[in-house]
Amino acid sequence: MKYQRRYFLFRQTFKTPLKTAKGVWGNRASLVLREDDGNGRVSFGEFSPIPGGPDEDLTIATQEAKAWARGEDNADQLNYLVPAIQSLKSSIWTKMGEVSKISESAKLWGINNSAKCGVVKRKLGLLSPKDEIPIVLSWLSQLPTHVKVRLDPNESFSRDDLLRWTDALSQHSCVQYIEQPTGRKDDEWLIEHSLSSPIPLALDEALIRLKSRDEILQLPQNLYLVIKPILFNDWELLFELLSEEDRKIIFSTVFESPFGYEALIRLCSHSCLNPGLERSCFLGNPHEFVAHHHRILKSPAVINEKLVELWDFLNK
Repeated sequence: MKYQRRYFLFRQTFKTPLKTAKGVWGNRASLVLREDDGNGRVSFGEFSPIPGGPDEDLTIATQEAKAWARGEDNADQLNYLVPAIQSLKSSIWTKMGEVSKISESAKLWGINNSAKCGVVKRKLGLLSPKDEIPIVLSWLSQLPTHVKVRLDPNESFSRDDLLRWTDALSQHSCVQYIEQPTGRKDDEWLIEHSLSSPIPLALDEALIRLKSRDEILQLPQNLYLVIKPILFNDWELLFELLSEEDRKIIFSTVFESPFGYEALIRLCSHSCLNPGLERSCFLGNPHEFVAHHHRILKSPAVINEKLVELWDFLNK
C-alpha cells in the first residue's frame, strides 16, 4: 500500500478582529496535512499555532511537514505535528456511522447575535478587575434566565484576581465556569483551588502542559476540561476521557481551517456537553462550507469527498 502525503499553508481573515487578554487576532494561519493510503482512505490533520506563541512555530512545523511528506515517521523528530498526525490516524475519517447532531454550541459574546443563544462565552482580562467586574455583573443581570455563561480570561488573572472575581460572581448561578484564569506558574494551585472554588473552573492551556496521561486522568472530576484537539498530543486519551461518564469534556476550536474544523465537529459528536465551536468570525470567507455555519451542526457536516474537492481547488 503506497501512501501519498501532502501539506499546504492555509490562511483566513477574521470578519472582525478578536480581542483577548493576549492581544488581537486579525487572521489565522494553519498548516494542513493530507494523507491518502492508496486504497481509498483519505484523512486530514492540522497545525495552527496560537498567536502570541514563539514566532518560529510555523517555520519549524513546516520543516517537520516536509520530512513527514518524505515518509520520515520518526516520532522523536516530530514536535509540533504530533496532534496533526493523531488526527490523520483517527477513525473519524472512516468510522462515521449515521449522521448525528451536535447541540447548539457556545457563542462568543458580541458575535452572530450571541444574546439569543443558550450558552455564551465572554472574554475577560481586557480591563482591570476594578473596572471590568461591574461591567460584567451588569451584563449578567440583563441576560435571559436560561442562558449559561463561560468566562475566559486567557490566563490573565493573578490568584488574587481570581479570588476577587469568584467572590463577585458567587450569586450568579448562570456562570458555568471560568476558563483557565491563571497562567503556567499557578497550574498546580488552580487544580487544587478548584476543589473549593464557589465558581466552577475549567482547564484549557494547562492541559497541554501536563506531562503524562496519568496526570490528566487523575484531574478532579469537578473540573471542566476544555480540550482543543488540534493542540492535543494524545487522541486516544481523548476517547478514554469521554468514556468516563462524570467527566466534563468540552471540545473547543482554535479557529482551524475547514479541514481541522470538520475533524473537530466529528469529535464533538462524542461529547454530551455544549462544545465551544463558534466560527461565525469566518462566515462569508470564500472557502468556508455552509454546513459549518448551521445553528445545529451535523456530524459529519461535510463528507470527505467535499474536503478533497476544496483541497484540490486550493492547490491548483
